[in-house]
Amino acid sequence: MTRLAIPALAAATAIAAAPLWAQEAAIDPDSLILADDLEGAEIYSDMESGSWAEEPSLETVGDDWKPIGHIENVVLDSKGNMYGVVADIGGFLGIGDKHVLFEMDKVAILPRTDGAETYQLAVKETQAELESMPAVEKGWLE
Repeated sequence: MTRLAIPALAAATAIAAAPLWAQEAAIDPDSLILADDLEGAEIYSDMESGSWAEEPSLETVGDDWKPIGHIENVVLDSKGNMYGVVADIGGFLGIGDKHVLFEMDKVAILPRTDGAETYQLAVKETQAELESMPAVEKGWLE
């Protein structure tokens, strides 16, 4: 009788705790961003070198920040985590521009303003750093 009681007790405990696990795994849609909402988003730089770790609560682009391009693609790692974004920077009307990869530790995704279809992103790169970034073209991952 004891041999059956322990597995039965374990099964009953697991069934009773299932709703608790489900609550912990609930996803808040307001905390998610669709990749489609990032593509085409403007990217800005304050033209200073560094990381956003010192300013984690950045809310908006500064008045003196420069638009440097827009997001072309979102890059995920093999586990599905967001690795970075490919941005089209420089140039004019597609002439003289290049695609560069910004890793996510260098990017701040700013809250979407009311009525905006896309987000704004900010990086901390100087003009010299932007110019020296290696270009990534279609197929660079293959």
